[in-house]
Amino acid sequence: MKRSSRVLSALLCAVFLFSMLCGAQAQEAPRFEYWPEEVDFRDLTCDLSAADELFAQCVQAEQLAASPESAQAVVDCWLALEDAYDDWDTQCAICGVRYYQDSKAHEADYLASRSLSLQVYRSCLLAVQALLASDYGSELAQAMGQDLADSYRSAAVPTDLQIALSEEDNELVADYWEALYGDYTYSYQRESWTLTRLEDEADGLDAAAYLAIYSGLAQAKNQAAGATLLEMIPLRNQMAAACGYDTFPEYAYTETYGRDYTVADAQALHRLVKDYIVPVETAYLSYRYYDLDQTGLDRYAHADQEAKLDAVEPCMDQVSGELGELFRYMRKSHLCDIEASDTKLDVGFTVNLPSYHSAFLFDQPQGTYYDLKTVIHEFGHFSAFCLAPSDDFPVDVAEIHSQGLEMLFLPYAGELFGADGGTFACAQLSDLISAVVEGCLYDEFQIYLYSHPDLTLSEINQAFLELAQEYGYSPYPGLEYQWVDVSHTFESPLYYLSYATSALSALDLFLRSQEDYDAAVDTYLDLIAGSDGSGYRATVQAAGLSDVFQEESVAALAGALNEYLYTALYGLRDLAGHWALPEIGPLVSAGIMEGSGGAFQPDAPMSRAMLVTTLYRLVGEPKPTVKQPVFPDVPVWTWYSDAVAWAYESGLAEGTGGGFDPNGPLTRESMAVLLCRFSALLELDASGGSLSGFPDADSVSPWAADAVGWAVKAGVIRGADGRLNPSGGTSRAEAAAMLYRFLTLEG
Repeated sequence: MKRSSRVLSALLCAVFLFSMLCGAQAQEAPRFEYWPEEVDFRDLTCDLSAADELFAQCVQAEQLAASPESAQAVVDCWLALEDAYDDWDTQCAICGVRYYQDSKAHEADYLASRSLSLQVYRSCLLAVQALLASDYGSELAQAMGQDLADSYRSAAVPTDLQIALSEEDNELVADYWEALYGDYTYSYQRESWTLTRLEDEADGLDAAAYLAIYSGLAQAKNQAAGATLLEMIPLRNQMAAACGYDTFPEYAYTETYGRDYTVADAQALHRLVKDYIVPVETAYLSYRYYDLDQTGLDRYAHADQEAKLDAVEPCMDQVSGELGELFRYMRKSHLCDIEASDTKLDVGFTVNLPSYHSAFLFDQPQGTYYDLKTVIHEFGHFSAFCLAPSDDFPVDVAEIHSQGLEMLFLPYAGELFGADGGTFACAQLSDLISAVVEGCLYDEFQIYLYSHPDLTLSEINQAFLELAQEYGYSPYPGLEYQWVDVSHTFESPLYYLSYATSALSALDLFLRSQEDYDAAVDTYLDLIAGSDGSGYRATVQAAGLSDVFQEESVAALAGALNEYLYTALYGLRDLAGHWALPEIGPLVSAGIMEGSGGAFQPDAPMSRAMLVTTLYRLVGEPKPTVKQPVFPDVPVWTWYSDAVAWAYESGLAEGTGGGFDPNGPLTRESMAVLLCRFSALLELDASGGSLSGFPDADSVSPWAADAVGWAVKAGVIRGADGRLNPSGGTSRAEAAAMLYRFLTLEG
């Protein structure tokens, strides 16, 4: 059965969906009406003569429209045009696959197919509009559906100028790929370096030399590829103006990606991601790279295509029997190419083959865990192209198809990576959170570029560097040049935000899977079955997922991800739902505070030894020079002896009653004193403040009054129920909250 018709794409005849690079099996009922046709991709060739045949059909359609024989003849003519356009789409897809497999051998056909795309679209659109304007137009509108008929009638016919601009843009994209893979050299200490040499000899270089050479090579590539973008920006702004848009981002959001949200909505999301998601990403990256051994993720580094597919297939069956069957169809039909090749371009994507209700999965493997991740990701796209009722879903929805499947694979990480399954699962989660951050970073960057068309390349690089730091990136040599490695900036501008919106939805799906895995799988499969061409926000709402443009939704996702990190990954399960988790979490990630035996014990008393050890970690644990033991109750063999010696040597701890009392409970005023002294040690403000606003101010010990005043003024102590309670004990959670406030003081 033919799937619901779609308005022909105004820009690309082949829709490429690019990658960014154990629970119980779900109980499922048959839900998919469509299934791909039998085909063997090895037998398919790119035949651009299909365009000539389609042009001829368009002429015949216009002739029929001028003198129609019957309503049925008009409807049949339209259906034939739809089939012919699907065939053209498929030919372009095949041509695109061949190009990415060997760009030099197939560049001419690829550019020709892209050049013909708008011409084909224009001819088909004019033909269908003529049929709708014929004597039997109302019957045709009824047959195709009134909404689709209205879309055809209102669609703007591409002008000669628009077609010429599109062809020029295609040529610049080809120039970018050539620049990206150019052979660049950099002279360092009178020696010539290439990227290949740098990779081969990296172990023999110190960090400074490596970074200098790397940055020099990155700059050379940036200059070549960046020059192409400088030509693209005014050209694309002209393309937008030719279509009646004030800015290219507005044009791309609406015409290219069919988004049901605006540029202003996206800019609000950028701010939310900086506020809520960037700190979460930092915490996950800290756990991933400081607490986990990454070497086990190389399990498939040298695996060939069949070995990778063999690993994924049984897990796909466990997620869903229908997806497992479709995976076997893909393999049998040779509809994937994930084998390494020297001639392939460095991308991963899935492309629609509408003539067969099928698709093709492509990847150039990197020799890392990412190769397996890409298979899972891209198969989500493959599934939607084969099973969804329409292939006209927005890219934001398409990326939920891919990223959502990645999240549903996490329970089977152990089957894929054995003892390193937990590391793989963390990497997957971390990558998806990073996709949110990177998606917003590159979207904001590209909106800025098209809003400031007169920027020099140097100014563009500086803008990216500054913006990257707003999104939590630490600057390093060459960072400002690396945006050219993201091909979407050149080939699919303004696409990258779709990775962010969809990743937020996929993370929502993941968190729901922690409560009910079967229900989450059903939600995912229903989302594919319901991908009928509706907008992203409408589709997500229909699936019962959160609206990621609402602050409360993003804040809730961030909070839940934080809780999962510290309770499930760090294993500190007694932090679940704890009021101080937002303050405790960053201290745990930074290694400032720790748990023990799978617990943090947030409500246990904070001892004096615990606090000085925490402060000792903050200054890098310098070896104390004072002779130990400093206090008779702090033997040199205790875990806190160096910290206490440092505190004594630094003037933080003076002892009490002839000793240090390391296990003694820490009062609120004692903690204020230690933090105030620590602030002075760091040469920060340690001046006191007024306590007149607190009814129990007189109960503060005289020796602690100035320090408590400082703590109140700085916001380190806030007072519970309007009282200071200076002699009250301090729990580990309360101490963490006070310490976090201290560490986040401005200045």
